[in-house]
Amino acid sequence: MRYGIPYVGSKNKIAEKIIDKLPPAKHFYDLFGGGGAMTHCALLSRKYKYVHYNEFNPLVFKAFKMAINGEFKGENRWISKEDFEKLKDSDPYVACCYSFGNNLKNYAYNKECEKFKKAVHYSIFFNDNSFLNDYIDLKDFKYSSNNIKERRLELQRYMKTNLIERLELQSLESLERLESLESINNGGREVLLSNLSYEKVPIESDSVIYCDPPYLKVIKKKIYNNSDFNHNSFYDWARKQNNIFISEYTMPDDFEVVYQKEKTCCLGLNNNTKTVEKLFVNNGHKFAYTQNNLF
Repeated sequence: MRYGIPYVGSKNKIAEKIIDKLPPAKHFYDLFGGGGAMTHCALLSRKYKYVHYNEFNPLVFKAFKMAINGEFKGENRWISKEDFEKLKDSDPYVACCYSFGNNLKNYAYNKECEKFKKAVHYSIFFNDNSFLNDYIDLKDFKYSSNNIKERRLELQRYMKTNLIERLELQSLESLERLESLESINNGGREVLLSNLSYEKVPIESDSVIYCDPPYLKVIKKKIYNNSDFNHNSFYDWARKQNNIFISEYTMPDDFEVVYQKEKTCCLGLNNNTKTVEKLFVNNGHKFAYTQNNLF
């Protein structure tokens, strides 16, 4: 199961583990919602009566809102580098499906690769093989399905046995990302959406607060644009909250690790880098959680 929209730093791979570790409550708040993996997982888990998604970045907020409302279904545009530069700041489909490493900023393909990806796109979506015939003889190939995902898999299987090695290595990221956008659903439940700075979100009683803020070490590597995020202000705010859980690599000494999981880094720099995702709580809260066998 894939959770949330394609986005740098997504918790998709560990969302279920984290939700399983969190205590039950009436409300679940995902205050740095990003791609919405945690919100999506919380909705489908039915562990919480009310699920709140908040994201400060307006483009990312719009992307998740459109995805959860099913607004990407039927999308089939091919996006060139020129299109990307014009639309990346306003069009979530363009930014999510055609950016390098899901960073929403840089076009995913170089000039040579772009031409091949366009050929594949036109073949799968529009049954137009005129571009793809420049790379491979498709006279014996015909799609057996009208489903876009099935068509992608059919073409990939055919290419593996017929393409030269250079093209065998080409994956179809934009189509796979679109499939992720189209597959998001709310499980028939309402998600409460807000586009605010984390500290301005009203928190109801009987709540679990989950925070996935910009990581301190990641910001220093300039992977995110929000390098002006004030971590000390966030720490002060977090100390005043009850039932707050924070994903980070490191936190001040008065926060303690209650869960950790090794995962592959997907931040667009080195996809093979292993990192250890940690879940922190206030030191003063840990005893209560461990006594109730939550960790």
